[in-house]
Amino acid sequence: MFRGFVSIINKAYYRRIQYIGLENIPRDGNPVVLAGNHQNCMMDPLNVEAALSDRKPYCLTRGDVFKINGIITRFLYWLGLLPVTRASFDGVSITKSKESNKSTFSKAEEYLGNGNTLIIFPEAAHQDKRWLGYFSLAYLTMSFQTAEKFNFSKEIYVVPFAHHYANYFHPFYDFLLQFGTPIALSQYYELYKTKPRTAMREVNEKVEEQIRSMMLDITDLDHYAGIDQLRTGPYGAEFARKCGFDPEDLSEKLKADKKLVAGLEAASASEPEKTKSLLDRLQSLETKIMENGMRDWVVAEKPGKKELALRILALVALLPLFGLSVAVTWPALLIPYLLGKIKVNGKGDLLFQSTWQFGTTVLITAPLLWILPALILLFSGAIFKALAFFIAYPLLLTFAVKYKMFFVKTKGVWRYVTGGNSEKLSDERRAIIEEIDKTLS
Repeated sequence: MFRGFVSIINKAYYRRIQYIGLENIPRDGNPVVLAGNHQNCMMDPLNVEAALSDRKPYCLTRGDVFKINGIITRFLYWLGLLPVTRASFDGVSITKSKESNKSTFSKAEEYLGNGNTLIIFPEAAHQDKRWLGYFSLAYLTMSFQTAEKFNFSKEIYVVPFAHHYANYFHPFYDFLLQFGTPIALSQYYELYKTKPRTAMREVNEKVEEQIRSMMLDITDLDHYAGIDQLRTGPYGAEFARKCGFDPEDLSEKLKADKKLVAGLEAASASEPEKTKSLLDRLQSLETKIMENGMRDWVVAEKPGKKELALRILALVALLPLFGLSVAVTWPALLIPYLLGKIKVNGKGDLLFQSTWQFGTTVLITAPLLWILPALILLFSGAIFKALAFFIAYPLLLTFAVKYKMFFVKTKGVWRYVTGGNSEKLSDERRAIIEEIDKTLS
């Protein structure tokens, strides 16, 4: 029931959801380790949970969230989450973290040995960019130790998977989850008996290789912002069409993005100085655009006073409806914003933004402010009011969020139209794009 509820919110949160390769996952009852890239905090395991309609998976997750309070701890265990203490992130020694994790790994091995499914993120923490981080081998230690407990008589599968989000931070964008080919560990049992680390490294290489092939892996972190804006902006859509891909289909857009990034990597290898200079200019341009409170699409489209006036007119005309939406749904808008101010170990984390938006909707605002009032009206005999409220609430919340997003984009258009160096930024962008086109052709 909980997964069904989450799936409903999921379908409302994302514009489109694509699952690829679900048929690759062995049938429930087989011990399966799902190992994937970690791109977006709590959203990652929730999206996998929602995809696996035929089983209850267990998931190893960060241990600090189990320390908030007892009710939350029991709820997390009920969901099938198991706490893991991470030495490098939780500020404890490796010895202490290993001691803390003994019971968790023992429980995970028990679940796995009984034919259950485990979700694991070998990077240990989510990344803040679209790249694949370092993999700990702990997930394979646990997998092989489970096999050893059963005298290597059970087949254990490792299935790589990869997330890809069109946008990390906001709702109403597309999401893609792809599962790779299962790797049967039995073919490594004999090697593991004599050379356990070698066996684990060989399996890990195959897992990493599959995940990397299913995701966008931008390894040039020095120029990351420029490359990321290039692919997400108008040029990225244009490049996809040139390559025969549909930019509106996230799986096809991912293929185009991978081709774009691969082309830039090849250019960096063949003409390192020239390409570095070009990417430096792209990165510098992106910094200037951000400093001016705009985004790449604004500088590319070069909006004029007429578009700005139409946007302002639309905002004014729709303001009363926005006011009504906020009056009804303000807790659903305010709570995620306030939670987003929370800092972990003294640091903020932008990738928690969508987690707070989605998590509070699932756990707080949808049950208490949408479903409960509708039920109260229904049982009090006001059937039509209950139905009207049940339909209107999510529509008003969606409108409020989209109005805010439109307002933010209008601010970008305002800054472009009223900015003193906007045309110069557009000219600079056009010159860089022309050089990139020549480089990739």
